[in-house]
Amino acid sequence: MEYKLNISGQTYSVETTRPDETGFFLADLNASEKQVTAHSVSREQLQLRVGDQCLNLFLAETSDGTWFWVEGRARLVQNADRQQRRTSRRPGEIQGQVTPPTPATVLRILVEVGARVETGAALIVVSAMKMEITLTAPYTGTVAAIKTEVGAQVTPGEILVEVEPEPEELINE
Repeated sequence: MEYKLNISGQTYSVETTRPDETGFFLADLNASEKQVTAHSVSREQLQLRVGDQCLNLFLAETSDGTWFWVEGRARLVQNADRQQRRTSRRPGEIQGQVTPPTPATVLRILVEVGARVETGAALIVVSAMKMEITLTAPYTGTVAAIKTEVGAQVTPGEILVEVEPEPEELINE
């Protein structure tokens, strides 16, 4: 299987074999072959062994791609081929769901249902691993729902805020 991934703004070519029943596969990343074993702990957590190194990854899927939280850093991973092909979307394909990139505690909710927000506007602040992370609006629109409260323990994939895009945002996506 061959993939083109955009990771933190850089495009990488990745070629993999199919995983066997133990989760083992070979991955060739820009001409560097690695032996990988993957084990799914939950929908939001993955354990990888890459060579001799063990990694614990937390995942959160968003409309922009998948956020990976590994070794204290969050990275957005996108399918580069899909990003290039996407020129417009229909309303049903856009998801304005805001989710944390790692297990966290909700510190502050900065918006109310019905509020109009601009792309990148701060919506909610969470704390994870002694760091504050501000979750932002994926596009201009209206806050449709807030599905958490201050003090809540949240995990990647858990929807905290939903943003309904404005009609012109649908055309530009």
